[in-house]
Amino acid sequence: MTDHDLTGLTLADAAARIRGKELSPVELTELMLARIERLNPELVAYVTVAREEALADAREAEAEIRDGKHRGPLHGIPLSIKDNIATRGIRTTAGSKVLEDCVPDHDATVVARVREAGAVILGKTNMHEWANGGTTINPFYGTTRNPWDTERIAGGSSGGSAAGLAASLCLGSIGTDNGGSVRNPASLCGTVGFKPTYGRISRFGHVPGDGGFSTNHLGVFSKTVRDCALILQAIAGKDSKDPNSADEPVPDYEDSIDGGIEGLRVGIVKDYFDRYMTRSVREAFVAARRQLEGLGAKLMEVEVPHIDTTRFVWPCITRPENVVENLPYIKARPRDYSPRLLLQNVGAMLIPAEAYVTAQRIRRMLCREFDEVFEQVDLIAAPTAAVPAPTIEESKRAVMEVDGQEIRLEGTGVNFRSLFTTPLNLTGLPALSVNCGFTAGGLPIGLQIVGSRFREERVLRAAHAYEQAAGWHRRTPPVAG
Repeated sequence: MTDHDLTGLTLADAAARIRGKELSPVELTELMLARIERLNPELVAYVTVAREEALADAREAEAEIRDGKHRGPLHGIPLSIKDNIATRGIRTTAGSKVLEDCVPDHDATVVARVREAGAVILGKTNMHEWANGGTTINPFYGTTRNPWDTERIAGGSSGGSAAGLAASLCLGSIGTDNGGSVRNPASLCGTVGFKPTYGRISRFGHVPGDGGFSTNHLGVFSKTVRDCALILQAIAGKDSKDPNSADEPVPDYEDSIDGGIEGLRVGIVKDYFDRYMTRSVREAFVAARRQLEGLGAKLMEVEVPHIDTTRFVWPCITRPENVVENLPYIKARPRDYSPRLLLQNVGAMLIPAEAYVTAQRIRRMLCREFDEVFEQVDLIAAPTAAVPAPTIEESKRAVMEVDGQEIRLEGTGVNFRSLFTTPLNLTGLPALSVNCGFTAGGLPIGLQIVGSRFREERVLRAAHAYEQAAGWHRRTPPVAG
């Protein structure tokens, strides 16, 4: 195998070749590390590369497989972990200056589970400071660049995970999603990004203060939907260390993935998404809807009457929850926050309890409205992001020009990039982003598929059917060549 072969290699392909002893985990890991060394200076996808630890894990995996002790599809597979998820013995900064020297003495549950499955941890990926933003323009660890156009952002807050995967600097990654932080960069970088139902994946070991405790999820990045199912299988399920972890049966996600979507009812939410999406996103979404219909899905318009309140409800809930965890650091080391984030945290402290409680009541109403929609349909389809990846300069100015109009990317509520993802954080519903096409300039666009609670297998099945029919996942970014 050569470096070039990595660009077309999926996790499922690598797993089959490792199991058949056609591919060495050590060889694969060495190739990945060499590729990271070559491309990471430009992309800034990784903050910390755990070279020696990764090679030791790969050697152990190879020895076990040679002795007939194959653990499953993740055995010997190189993965990356977002830098706000604890990794024993490997630095974990949460994208902050405050934690720049933090080396945990324990693994997060998701990390422990992928290690148990035999995965190789390559290192920690770059992210927005304290996961609090959607650009991964990090003032302390550098700006992650999009492999499709390095003058553009990779999205955030898990931008390093998405960019690294798109450029084949790993075969999968685990991130966090408080308002779209898995799905948004997945959309902008052309990968799969899945936020399962709240409680499906344990949050034990994620760094406190990097998202609202009632809205933040852990999620999966992968090259394909099948790869996503394989990673999710390893990490899903009840965890006694996380009181919010759900005691729900975990199905075999890969077992039903080829079932197709013939006869499934797919809802298109009236007004909300259509109001904000730009021309290139609309064109890709319309084409994706036709593709879903061609696969046998039945599309129907549905209504979520108060979905627009998300713009105000989400920040009223997530920012106070977030700042509670940050408060000790803010009091002790305020100068170790960027001015933007420090100001936002101070603003969050001024949100009155009445506003928080009212927002939670509206949130309950939104959950009910989505539940009523899922009495009519099996899935919802929507764009993942209203705009393709802005340039780094546009993101710094918080203004971009699209379709001849200026769009403000930041505001007092939900930023423009996250309008389509935050409703699913408030409701805790499973939502997956899959590539559904490209702009005329070659930038990826994401299709978001949403399911009812704990029906991840249905979301995966629909996304896989679409992905295989559309074939967009076969394209590789210029930087990955």
